[in-house]
Amino acid sequence: MFHRILAVTLVACAVCAPAYAQSPDTTTAPDATVASATPDGSGAQVPQSPVPQSLPASMQQPGFLKQTASDYKNFFRYDTLKTLSIVGVVAVAAAPWDREGVNNGFNLPTTVFQGGNVVGNFVFQFGASAATYGIGKLSHNDKTTALGRDLVRAQLLSQGMVQAVKFTVRRERPDGSNKQSFPSGHSASSFATASILHSYFGWKVGLPAYALGSYVGLARMSWNRHHVTDVVMGAGFGIVSAKTVTMSMGKTQFSVGVQPQVGGASINFTKVNKK
Repeated sequence: MFHRILAVTLVACAVCAPAYAQSPDTTTAPDATVASATPDGSGAQVPQSPVPQSLPASMQQPGFLKQTASDYKNFFRYDTLKTLSIVGVVAVAAAPWDREGVNNGFNLPTTVFQGGNVVGNFVFQFGASAATYGIGKLSHNDKTTALGRDLVRAQLLSQGMVQAVKFTVRRERPDGSNKQSFPSGHSASSFATASILHSYFGWKVGLPAYALGSYVGLARMSWNRHHVTDVVMGAGFGIVSAKTVTMSMGKTQFSVGVQPQVGGASINFTKVNKK
């Protein structure tokens, strides 16, 4: 049983990650010259420094708070719909296993996965993201600062969306402790971080980060805190939140609605074309 659940979680990563395996747009600017007045009035041409090529576009945009606020608006785009649709297919395929988790927690060893409850916690993820931003600022390392900023934005966006859905759906947890099961906030936080790291450093960092996110998801199931579908959809929300922060997206928007159902919920999307 363990191998089947692990396979579902990894499949969720596999189908989502290719949709995300694009690097953030970078600004490419040719060498330019500008006219500058010289003491002799000759107006000589002075070379202008080229725009840095190796940094994400988000780093070159001012206004961190303004960017964070706009992330919620930019979340509702066609790319988000496409990725969540793929994740939704995986969640539907995994839904028959939800009942087994309620009955026995999938027989996963809780001691092995205990660390996932800590690593995937929003407080831990947000703290690590903020620390990265602070280190970048103190060391005057622009790329580390940009990385930390994007990690913080992805955490805020993913948890904002996840909590909104949680309190709308009100799905009961497998252990019956409360009605905040769908989707998994731990999975959303860990996969948001993994996707940001993948965007900045490629698969050499992204792959182990996604594996850690899968570990967090298994931890939540082993402790009987989430269904399989909760974990899969939580991972999806984390990935699309990271995409919203780091990638340019199309102009097609959509509205999203959550409809409670017996034993779960459905997420409905309505396409809205911008005029």
